[in-house]
Amino acid sequence: MNEKNTTSRFRSLVNIAIKKFTELNIHSKVVLKIGAIVFLAFLLLALFISISFITGFSFFGEQTKIIEWIVIYSFRFWVMLVFGSLILDILIKR
Repeated sequence: MNEKNTTSRFRSLVNIAIKKFTELNIHSKVVLKIGAIVFLAFLLLALFISISFITGFSFFGEQTKIIEWIVIYSFRFWVMLVFGSLILDILIKR
């Protein structure tokens, strides 16, 4: 019984998120898409660097911190763009 309640709450939350996303301004949607593309590009870069470390063809001389920094800072950039697009949408609608 409790699982159905949790599932229905989750579905209602997803429906609200979908409704809010479809109501976003075009500029906010563009910022969200740019953020997703940049995040994916940096994740692919981190994957390429990690594969080059594994195969021994490394460009950075065994500095594995670079992979961690790329992932963390690209995620931070994506989060800032998400919140920025939401704030932009709120400011444009007022």
